[in-house]
Amino acid sequence: MDLRARGPLSSFGGPHGRAGAPVSALAALVVLAGLAGMHAPHPGWADAGGRSRPQAGRPAPSAKTPRAPAPPVPSPAQTATPFTAPGYSPVKPVIGDYFADPTVVKVAGTYYAYGTNSPDAMMPVATAPSPTGPWTRRPGDGLARLPSWAAPGWTWAPEVVPPRPGGRTYLLYFSARRNDRDMQCIGVATSTSPAGPFVPLDGGPLVCPTDLGGAIDPASYIAEDGTRYLLYKTDARSKAAIYLVRLTADGLRPAGPPQRILGRGAGEPVLVEAPDLVRRGGKYVLFYSAGWYFDSSYQTRYAVASSIEGPYEKAAGPLLSTGGYGGRVRGPGSVDVLADAGGDYLVFHGIRQRLGGSKVNRGMYVAALGWDGARPVVRGAPVRYEAERARLNGCATPLRRPRASGGGAAGPSGGPGCSVDVAVFAPVAGRYSVRIQYANWSGGRARLEVAVNGAAPAPVSLRRTKKGSWTSATVQRDLSAGWNTLGLRRLDGGGQIDYVEVR
Repeated sequence: MDLRARGPLSSFGGPHGRAGAPVSALAALVVLAGLAGMHAPHPGWADAGGRSRPQAGRPAPSAKTPRAPAPPVPSPAQTATPFTAPGYSPVKPVIGDYFADPTVVKVAGTYYAYGTNSPDAMMPVATAPSPTGPWTRRPGDGLARLPSWAAPGWTWAPEVVPPRPGGRTYLLYFSARRNDRDMQCIGVATSTSPAGPFVPLDGGPLVCPTDLGGAIDPASYIAEDGTRYLLYKTDARSKAAIYLVRLTADGLRPAGPPQRILGRGAGEPVLVEAPDLVRRGGKYVLFYSAGWYFDSSYQTRYAVASSIEGPYEKAAGPLLSTGGYGGRVRGPGSVDVLADAGGDYLVFHGIRQRLGGSKVNRGMYVAALGWDGARPVVRGAPVRYEAERARLNGCATPLRRPRASGGGAAGPSGGPGCSVDVAVFAPVAGRYSVRIQYANWSGGRARLEVAVNGAAPAPVSLRRTKKGSWTSATVQRDLSAGWNTLGLRRLDGGGQIDYVEVR
């Protein structure tokens, strides 16, 4: 199976993920602005690999012009279309500081986010009326206390599971440091409220493979028949891998032996961690992070399987990465899929500030998540489509260009009207940036016109480039949710199209 972009396309992306409740899809009738494995302790707390949730504030009113208090933010449950928070962007944090390894659940119209321990809480909790915010941190601590086997300051990657229909018990899976050795293990806690406080079960960790260096990054998966599973990452660097274990019906104990389902592959940085598993397009889609959580090379990847136990086939390249975001989000990883009534969202963290060594401050991000079958597409993250693999009409032809992306390009270089029709996928409807990588070696000016789904086109100028060099032009275009056709038609002059990138 080719997990790259389908049809005449290929995709790339990048970061570190944790499993948890899926994120709801960002329906965009209103889209306002463009959009860890081995963790080191901080005095009194650990800024390490755990899931976290967002908090976003509103703009301060002007000091010169007093304004009346803002009306309450409407709940998505009370509106026909999902609410988009003012100022929201998929490349800006919805919770700015100390909310790493986030996970989100929805309860009675309110969204709850949970994160890795912060300077003031073993498990910070935030709430919002919408996945996009505005998020508000709750006072106090979501975890009542640590279990007797755990030491303070190392509580990472929470995973909260709502009750089954008719039930009242919320489950919390978390990783914490053993107080008798330098090792993380996974514990479980319960609460009758999504806000907590969660009370841990004593008597020893739920998962603690001492021969593999311990375990972190718990992620829950519940099959259609109700069978519960837990995914986690073994923590020794040389043996780091993602495991799957079946749980008892109450989710409090293992019900079978663990199985290794994914390890680090060639070309992946350092290690794999932070799993999150969903079923989409008739397949199991396993998100995971690769690399050091404190480094900008940290990235998010995914793999697909027909069986929950695998084998999992990895997609080519990262889904989320610092480079893919053009540096606007650094080290994106520890993802959590939030399934909402309007669709899916991807919740993840990014590095906000380096604090020295392996200590970092990470914030929470939220982006709409769309699906081309089992292939995820994230709002704000780029997807590249090679022009030579597009539909070439009339006199446009594929060209071999070793220095171009994918080793080829397409040339609407004959007469006027030569065109390249590129099929592109949008996770939700809205305005997108379309970057056209091209070369114009004709010695004069060149122009294209770009049309979306046959609508009225707009011209794009292609400036002259030196022989053998490539450059780009970026335009803003409105896309429908799902597949769209970008028609690139020559108006005058020469020109070759390397690829189109949509974000």
